[in-house]
Amino acid sequence: MTVFSATDAAFEGFRLTWEKPRTLLIWTGFFLAVNLLMPLVLFGLGLNTQMAALEEASRNPSPDPDVALESMVALAPLYAILLPVGLVVQAMIAAAVFRLVLDPEDSRVHPVQFGAEEARLIVLALAYTLLFLVAVVAATLVGGMIAGIAAAVGAGRFTGILVSFSLMAGLVYVAVRMSLGPVITFSEGRLAIFDSWAMTRNLVWPILGAYVLAVIAVVIFYLLSLLLAAALTTLLSGGDLGALGRVMSPDMTSLQAFFSPGQVLMILFGSLTSAVFNAVMSAPAAVIYREIRAQDALR
Repeated sequence: MTVFSATDAAFEGFRLTWEKPRTLLIWTGFFLAVNLLMPLVLFGLGLNTQMAALEEASRNPSPDPDVALESMVALAPLYAILLPVGLVVQAMIAAAVFRLVLDPEDSRVHPVQFGAEEARLIVLALAYTLLFLVAVVAATLVGGMIAGIAAAVGAGRFTGILVSFSLMAGLVYVAVRMSLGPVITFSEGRLAIFDSWAMTRNLVWPILGAYVLAVIAVVIFYLLSLLLAAALTTLLSGGDLGALGRVMSPDMTSLQAFFSPGQVLMILFGSLTSAVFNAVMSAPAAVIYREIRAQDALR
């Protein structure tokens, strides 16, 4: 028997942002505050040049592991700011979406906040990151051993491809089974690291379907948003086709250069799209959890 609609879960985030424009405005304002404050912090700490280096490295990643490691070490002070801020921001907006799906009345009072619920989500994210790293290392070691044995018997290439796909599928399977951990942690007021495994039994395919639909929808939304941003930027710059490229790669030499009119417009636009993006990506798990709990209550 179907416990939930994968389509309804996938598009819940779009429904929320469409039907509750005031909440969308609040979430947009939250991201706008973060996007305006972070450059001030980075410039104040003298990390603006490192930010430019990070953007360059992301555009042109080095295939040499030693060079990539040196780059990460050099950018460690920047990561020390961005990663904690990212964890806090993600926890706050995820909790806001969970709150809106599971308890709409309370959401209208406190759409975005920081408290024990958000702190638990941060701890869970750290725990999941550690578990993910362990899983990747284990999968790499197992895959390497199997590939080595296969190479010894003359079936290295085909076996290597098969093992890679198998390990990737295994990681996706585990990720789906564990994906309700954040909403369980939020709803039940405790750190629920492994509870999702039992709750998602026999539901892997519909849950995966909901997530895939959500990703496809948000990619389409992002591409359409980027197209609109390009059109607006080109229009406001008097037909300058290179204007979009400049705002996508902001000038980090000074605050005045960074906060150009085009960049401010992009920050405003990016804050809105970030609000919608996070709603779409966080809402499916909350809907799935809500429907599973409702189904359990009827038994």
